[in-house]
Amino acid sequence: RNLQLVCITFLAFFSIPAISQQQSVEDPKPNFSVTPRFNSAGHFPFSGALLNRNLNFDFNIFFEYKKNGFFLFKSIDLKDKHSFINYLQPGIFRKFQLHSKVKLGTFVGYVFNQTSGFRDKDSDYFTAAVVYWTINDRLKLENTSLFFDLSQSVKLANRLLLNYKVNKFQFDVYVWHRIVFDQNAHATSASLAINFPRIRLTNKIAIQNTVSYQGYITHAKPDFALRKGLLVSVGFPITLSE
Repeated sequence: RNLQLVCITFLAFFSIPAISQQQSVEDPKPNFSVTPRFNSAGHFPFSGALLNRNLNFDFNIFFEYKKNGFFLFKSIDLKDKHSFINYLQPGIFRKFQLHSKVKLGTFVGYVFNQTSGFRDKDSDYFTAAVVYWTINDRLKLENTSLFFDLSQSVKLANRLLLNYKVNKFQFDVYVWHRIVFDQNAHATSASLAINFPRIRLTNKIAIQNTVSYQGYITHAKPDFALRKGLLVSVGFPITLSE
């Protein structure tokens, strides 16, 4: 019950204006983009699990204006239409400027698991809080606390991301910690990703290649996840806003 109250608190916080918002400078223009992407393995980007080595496709629709926005993420397993990689995740968010270099994002949404239809019976709500810290022009730190399966078996996936840019390359170090509360089950995984320089096709469309190696650093892991593996992604970011 206490965990459910924590989740409800996140949802309530999402809808309540924060004092710190008064310090923020509104973004003058909307940010609207679509990113189709092919991946060499099925993965859950926010809970740190590689699920299979099937080629899959996903796309993300993202819109933000004046610290508010929405996103829609769809993942498709191109080999097995019944795998856990088949899901749809829409959500809305709001951001608050806490400091000149620190932002807080609050998210709420729903995950449509789609292994057998548009909405499997284990589909459920999620909520999240994200802290963004811009340390300098090259170095950023981000921490995401994602509560999901809110009405069934509450889980927490905490994702720490360290991002470093040098000579148009971007290096991402991830650490995920996943907790299933009613089972007292913990698992930790980590990843190193290299994002190669974007190749501009047009003024609106680019190609982004990413190679990462990911694995569990604890003996415990979810039964559905692989112990370790390589992930290669090729994305095509499309900027729709001016």
